[in-house]
Amino acid sequence: MKKFRSRSARMNVMHFRVLVMRYLRQIFTNPGQFLPLLLEAPVMLFILTIACRANAFTDKDVSQANITIFILMMMAAMMGILNSYREICKERDVLAREVFGGLDTSAYALSKFCVLALVGIVQCTVLLFGTALYSPFNFSAPVPDFLLCLAALILTNLSVTAIGLFLSALLKKSESAILPVLLIIIMQVVFSDSVLVLDGAAGYIKYITPSAWGIAVFGNVCGLNGWLPAELFPHDMFENNPLLSLAVLALITALFVFLTIVTLRRRYRSKD
Repeated sequence: MKKFRSRSARMNVMHFRVLVMRYLRQIFTNPGQFLPLLLEAPVMLFILTIACRANAFTDKDVSQANITIFILMMMAAMMGILNSYREICKERDVLAREVFGGLDTSAYALSKFCVLALVGIVQCTVLLFGTALYSPFNFSAPVPDFLLCLAALILTNLSVTAIGLFLSALLKKSESAILPVLLIIIMQVVFSDSVLVLDGAAGYIKYITPSAWGIAVFGNVCGLNGWLPAELFPHDMFENNPLLSLAVLALITALFVFLTIVTLRRRYRSKD
């Protein structure tokens, strides 16, 4: 077994920059990849305008406002997982050759994440601005509250993107990811602490679910808990400080990026 030669930090940074530019070029020069990414946010925004009431927040309709936030967060999460779950496993053969030639797996994983993060940031910004134009959130402090909600939407997208990359690093073929991806999406829906009231053991799973933390920021900023008596709308996570929820989402993102790097290093640490 031949161990790969370690590279300097300067070389790894160079690898990272080259890979980022390569992936961006691949996206913008491949219509089959660029058009779906371009159309995802507008299509989802169109669906949201059909499914949600425009005056949900101005009328303090807690049910409709909760649905709007839930759909918004699920769209961010789904864009994250759909953009990332094939990114590594579809390049297995190419990656093996490049790593054998000296490519650093950390630079590879980080370049993948950063490009997908850029895509996610643009998509989530379009999604939130479009939603705000259609259904004003009626924030008490418009600019800070809007930025907190945008950060929640982006970090939810990034955390699920990181989970998708980790899944892609574990699997050899993208076809094998169908069931895990389905489970991740179901988890974001069921344990989002939005459409269902979670008790018992299920109530603890929401604390490791990115969508629940993202929804908690919206719930707190919009003051949903104050629209109805607590016994009619029992969402304890909405009482969390938004900065705490954002910090948890950032931690989940960093954890799964780290796990992706570790997984790739273990897989490609030596070559026959």
